[in-house]
Amino acid sequence: MQVSDYEAAANATDDREEILRNLIAANRLDPQADREMRIRDLRLTETLYGERTPARISDAPVELQYEQNMPACPLQAITPEIIAAAFRAKGLLYVPGAIDSEEVERMREAIETAHNSMETESEPVWNNRPKLPNKESALKLAAARGWANDVGGCLGVDSPRAMYQILDMLDRHGIQQLAQDYLGERPVMSAAKFMLWRVPGDGPTAGWHQDGRFLGDDLASLNVWTALTDCGPEVAPGMDLVLDYLDHYIMPDEDSHFDWSVSDAQVEALNIPIATPWFKAGDMLMFDNWLLHRTCRRPGMTKTRYAIESWFFAPSKFPIGRTAFLA
Repeated sequence: MQVSDYEAAANATDDREEILRNLIAANRLDPQADREMRIRDLRLTETLYGERTPARISDAPVELQYEQNMPACPLQAITPEIIAAAFRAKGLLYVPGAIDSEEVERMREAIETAHNSMETESEPVWNNRPKLPNKESALKLAAARGWANDVGGCLGVDSPRAMYQILDMLDRHGIQQLAQDYLGERPVMSAAKFMLWRVPGDGPTAGWHQDGRFLGDDLASLNVWTALTDCGPEVAPGMDLVLDYLDHYIMPDEDSHFDWSVSDAQVEALNIPIATPWFKAGDMLMFDNWLLHRTCRRPGMTKTRYAIESWFFAPSKFPIGRTAFLA
């Protein structure tokens, strides 16, 4: 089919998902700024919290392979059963070499342009905040935006072209389908948790946390974190990871600055192994809302780390009060 065929098909239906499929197909053949902004706006959805459809995940034993003390699997070989087994074992799944160097460079350039566009006048396709349905949603997303911008993040929904390119990359590599198979429902994503990271090496030590502490309790989630820079000890900020599936939240000390942060002493008291992996550009890490982790930042780091943080949720178990968009 040609671009005109896909556009005609999009105009011939009122079904949002069908419109999106056709516009995305057209844009793969002929990228256009107006189309990418329309795609971003069409993804926003309030169709949430319906009946739960559990995933059909086999209980058959799974033999896990390990790298750097983490369950590991090539992207093409991952199944929902492997994800579930890896999470039960260590709370995460390491995916080495998930995307190639050419794809890494494209994604890194998209993030660089999105960040730079926040600081200077630029084409709207690179810097255009979404219009949300109500004031409460707008205020919550504005708070997430302010926090992210302060610590090296850019909301993906604020950059329609970067959002399109990154979600297209994830789709071409089968991530959306894998998330659907694992979660049991066609996934949605959170506008506040689709993050384009450009994190400098120098800066304050990050705090331990579990993402579910500020997302909510009753969730069905899968985060796919993609490194776009070689990162890890002594080079660029990577991650410190508690290698266990906790299935409960560690509550903060009474003197904690934040109601979601966990102290070093609390982590030490768990007596659970901690990994500080070396990630190569193109590696992925999968985990959910229970993983206890923090950004690994050490004195002397000088290299900036680029990464994509992409949280997928079952619509029936989406964080309450957040802005959702179709994956």
